[in-house]
Amino acid sequence: MHSRTGTQVTSRLIVLASFAACLIIAGCSRPKEESSDAPAANVRVPVWVRSLVRGSIESAVTAVGSTEALRKEKILSPIAGRVVSLKVLEGSSVSAGDVLAVLRTREAQATLEGADALLRTATTERQRAEARRARSLADSVQGQILVRASFSGVVSSRNVAEGELVAEQTVLLSLIDPTTIIFVADVPAANIAGVRTGLSARIRLNQFPAGELSASVDAVSPEADAQSQSVKARLRFRGLTAVQQRSMKSNLAGTVRIITELRRSVLLVGSSALLHDDESDAFSLVIMTADSLARIIPVTLGARSDSLVEVMSPALHEGQNVIMQGQYALADSTRVTVEP
Repeated sequence: MHSRTGTQVTSRLIVLASFAACLIIAGCSRPKEESSDAPAANVRVPVWVRSLVRGSIESAVTAVGSTEALRKEKILSPIAGRVVSLKVLEGSSVSAGDVLAVLRTREAQATLEGADALLRTATTERQRAEARRARSLADSVQGQILVRASFSGVVSSRNVAEGELVAEQTVLLSLIDPTTIIFVADVPAANIAGVRTGLSARIRLNQFPAGELSASVDAVSPEADAQSQSVKARLRFRGLTAVQQRSMKSNLAGTVRIITELRRSVLLVGSSALLHDDESDAFSLVIMTADSLARIIPVTLGARSDSLVEVMSPALHEGQNVIMQGQYALADSTRVTVEP
């Protein structure tokens, strides 16, 4: 009886010892699991930052358009006849009064052709002499019309060829004055309220290698185009060099930035730092705090240029570090490190 009781006690002690051992093992393993998580807490996402700065930025309205010559003329044939000669080609520069083309009247042309026929059929010296006199008279200055340039400019097109028969009022050539070339912009009607005469602008022409050209708003149309919902604004180029003036063409497409306001001492950041929510059309920045945490800050945008943007938010101040690269898909409060 005593031996059975001793055996039972011994069994219970073994069970308790095993249970205690399990608790000890479990307790020992827990710090190891916590220690395995410790490196994850120290992981930092590499980013590239730049400080917010105060500066000036231009608020502008952007529009597309093309160049156009205010002074242009189609040179018409004053008579019906034959084009004896063309003195110019497309692109030729001419001065006022220069001869552009020589025409022969229809009557002189008929006399000339008749004299040639008489000369071919003449059998006597007298007949040949009369035919030659008739031909000389038909080919004289009295039978020719000189077409001259009414102003100095450049030949933009040539519509006929030498020897061609033309009717009266046929377009022979087109002439433009490159000094009168302007830029006509189609400004979105939603933005036209900020556009007025006298404002400075910068024009970039797609086929003009000179970069941005200075201009000013010369006039704004009082009517909007119902189909395109745009308003035409006329801009004059300013300060073109002689080379730029000679290179200027009509019908060159381009874009214009009309400067509506100069914003001074505002917070500026590179436009690449902006995050845009397509659903709400809202913008935000990700800043890096002093303890190297990422914080997402909603912002309102002001003026914009090609690479800079004015940002407005009470939570921002000059000198604050803004994440420029690595901010996409970065959760709030993520620990970050600055890339060298």
